[in-house]
Amino acid sequence: MSTSTETSAALESLKEEIKCYSLPYGALGFVSHVLTYYTIACLWYGRKPLWPFSRVTFSRFDLALGGFGLLISTLLTIVTIVRCKDTWELLVIAIWKMGMSLLNGVTAVHVAGLFILEKIRLKRIRKRKRREGSEASDATVADAAGHDRDKEGSGSTGDAEEGAATEGSDSDKEAPIEVVIDPMRRVFWWIILYVPMMFAGIVGVMTLAVKNIENKAVVKLTAGFYTVVGTGILIVVAGLLYRIRNASESGTTARKIVFGGLIWVVATFSILAVFYSDWALGMMTDNVTGLPSGDTAALYWTYWISKRLPMFSL
Repeated sequence: MSTSTETSAALESLKEEIKCYSLPYGALGFVSHVLTYYTIACLWYGRKPLWPFSRVTFSRFDLALGGFGLLISTLLTIVTIVRCKDTWELLVIAIWKMGMSLLNGVTAVHVAGLFILEKIRLKRIRKRKRREGSEASDATVADAAGHDRDKEGSGSTGDAEEGAATEGSDSDKEAPIEVVIDPMRRVFWWIILYVPMMFAGIVGVMTLAVKNIENKAVVKLTAGFYTVVGTGILIVVAGLLYRIRNASESGTTARKIVFGGLIWVVATFSILAVFYSDWALGMMTDNVTGLPSGDTAALYWTYWISKRLPMFSL
């Protein structure tokens, strides 16, 4: 009976404390994080999030979008951190979400910067080739003019002038510079900034889940989350057992099994943890949709929209 009373008290306390938390969670948080993951993946491959079949082209516009999104979302997350300073679980969750905002915004800014620098480099190459070609063309025309003065008539001179004019016309119709790069190997490392914040946040979420242990929906959600992640651990164990039982072999198969299991654990935990936190917070506060209260609505929707700005990269 006392356990049930403590759980109810924890639930009521969280419902009151969550009012300081002006960041997305619940269904709206889930949608927000799906869009964030999608945007980051598109930008890693240099694709337009709104039309992933085309490459990013207007890099200066993308730079402005990423910069504004990064600035606004980070500032609003800091506001939430300050507001929730008396509830450490929500504070570390807010730090986690700030890490995701930084990853989203920094990725957009970095990709835009890579495209801008590459376009500048290609323009310099084109100008240098044009200048070298122009000097060669001037020398050729001068030689042709000197040769034509020794001949009677002006037909050849007219042809030379016509050729020069045609060449000038062709140079004016040069195709626009198309930048084709693979940003992923350069911007992927920003995820290192996100990982420690993610672990801090998941500690906060799990602490709240333990306090609400009698909430059956949260228990089922937690069990499902760790079952998916734990599958990778079972694969690692299977690989180690295979290695022990087949010690005479080279061990290549066992290493592949263990490596595959580790990749599964890291990938599923990194991707699904934020979704788990969204639904868990929604269930624990009886607000599965994640709609904000009136006093945090302005901050909430401003943050939600600011994180979508990199999606409009062109």
